[in-house]
Amino acid sequence: MDGADDDITPLRRHVGDAVRGVIDTLLRSEASPAGLAQALELLAQARAVLEGPPAPPYNAVPGYWTGARSWGTYLDMSMFGGGINPLGIPMDPVYGHDPQGRPYAEGTVTLGRPYLGGPDMVHGGYVAGLLDHMFGLALHAGPLVAVTATLTIRFVSPTPIERPLRLRAWFEPSTGRRLTGKATCHDGDVLTAEAEGLFLKVDMVAMAARNATGRTAAGSTGDA
Repeated sequence: MDGADDDITPLRRHVGDAVRGVIDTLLRSEASPAGLAQALELLAQARAVLEGPPAPPYNAVPGYWTGARSWGTYLDMSMFGGGINPLGIPMDPVYGHDPQGRPYAEGTVTLGRPYLGGPDMVHGGYVAGLLDHMFGLALHAGPLVAVTATLTIRFVSPTPIERPLRLRAWFEPSTGRRLTGKATCHDGDVLTAEAEGLFLKVDMVAMAARNATGRTAAGSTGDA
């Protein structure tokens, strides 16, 4: 699990796609009691054959924050990026810098029944999370390393399910620790949501070490 192009990763992505399809079908169809009972048996079998040695969280793998293939691993395992994680929707992001030199990321996704909030609308919480995810992609275009400090979402109009949504995020020029980012979500020419965020540049390696130390100390206290 240390890279996005090892031999097993494509197969894990196919399994993620299959599970994503099961979730969509469960919510989209009214299966018969017999069909649901059979599905339960098949899912139990699938879960059993997927069992294996415990896997560490993707961001706890040694070298994750510095490894050349760590970004692909993140996208595969993210709850918004999809790939292996069936909770997310795979996206083919495009990275770049605009004429003003601002790093940006953009991509298109179509969200189905699992992401439903109001009538024919994507749940606002998922829209907010997806825009935050776009900021993460734009950081990668920098390249910049930062964490979200504040995030303000303005819902302009309903974000529809079952339609291609065009997402874009970018960062304004900065000289200190603070970064200001903006992001948009469009349905065709219609702006459905926009975001503005404050981000703080950090040393992820140091942060991971501090968090690991904190977990160890908490575990020691709990065992006492």
